[in-house]
Amino acid sequence: MGGTYKDGEIDGPLEVYLDNGRLWEKTTYKGGVQEGLFESYHENGEVRDRGMYKDNEKCGEWLEWGETVTYDPC
Repeated sequence: MGGTYKDGEIDGPLEVYLDNGRLWEKTTYKGGVQEGLFESYHENGEVRDRGMYKDNEKCGEWLEWGETVTYDPC
């Protein structure tokens, strides 16, 4: 897992890797709050979930396990 902290809160891009070194998920935090694009991946590297966060909440249109899911607008 990689990420940076500012004033004790996670801030900036965050990438989480599996033990085998493959990217598992990536997202961005601003002042400890999840904001912006989120992506997670299957072990084979294909996208599992993709969508946007605003104030720690999913928003807009997401791809979740191959299905399109719509949340409140961002």
